[in-house]
Amino acid sequence: MKQKFNIPKTFFGFLIASIFFWLLTNLSKEYNAEVEYDIEYTQLPQQKTLIDAPFNKLTLDVKSSGYNLLMSSINHKPITLQLDKAVKKKGNNYYFLSKNLHPEIQHQLKYNIELNSITQDTIPVKIGLLSSKKVPLKPNINISFQLGYGLSKPLSLTPDSILISGDETDVNKIEFLNLDSATLENISKNTNITSSILFPENIQLKASHKSVNIELLVDKFTEGEIEVPVLVKNAPKGINIFPKKVKVIYKVGLKNFNEITPDLFKIECDYLEAESNELNYLTPKLKSTPNLATVLRIVPDKIDFLIYE
Repeated sequence: MKQKFNIPKTFFGFLIASIFFWLLTNLSKEYNAEVEYDIEYTQLPQQKTLIDAPFNKLTLDVKSSGYNLLMSSINHKPITLQLDKAVKKKGNNYYFLSKNLHPEIQHQLKYNIELNSITQDTIPVKIGLLSSKKVPLKPNINISFQLGYGLSKPLSLTPDSILISGDETDVNKIEFLNLDSATLENISKNTNITSSILFPENIQLKASHKSVNIELLVDKFTEGEIEVPVLVKNAPKGINIFPKKVKVIYKVGLKNFNEITPDLFKIECDYLEAESNELNYLTPKLKSTPNLATVLRIVPDKIDFLIYE
């Protein structure tokens, strides 16, 4: 038969009271301890930018009661360091001397905590000259279309350029920014996608946008041909050419077929080129073409000429 023990309720009361008084006694004692605080950098001078801050935490050797240290570990604000008080070393390199920060940090400590010392001797930062500029964006899309389909207009990016800002040296190196790669297959209709902007690694930049919208206007394509007058560059007096017009064979979307007119093309021959190569014919070359069309070939590809004195 099991023996049943009855523990008086007063025992638990004394136990709880003993623990409470033990905690109270120990928490009232003073201790030296190392406490880690987050760093918040403030007061950046105008037209300056913070390039790098290796330390985001500060280890402080402090003294206070156990209770104060406990409360501080549970709830404390970051230590703020004013960047306009940083000492310049060379170029973009600045630093804070910990011994000079002692009064400022002591003022920020709560709960009657006394600062003994700062573990780090110096706190380095890099501060550069702020610069900004607008840079274009370059898409990186692999597209395959259904048979007979293609882009009726060039890709449309919104926005097609963004404003970046950062250290002047870094900003000056950037001429454009690439977009994240994308693959679209078997396309036969208008399509919209969102693409992220790729920013250089190890460079701190602020940008007006992180991503862009890319619009693809797709149409079914057909071939067309049109007669275009031939112009002769560096032509001598009395030159006569045959034929005076050539046929331009092009590919265009059905929606834009009626938009294509001869004045949108420019076909030019260079007489000096034929003369220097001792050719008895001129070579027609396409100098301008509408964005809506893709030129497949020019017929004929040789122009005869005669010079009358």
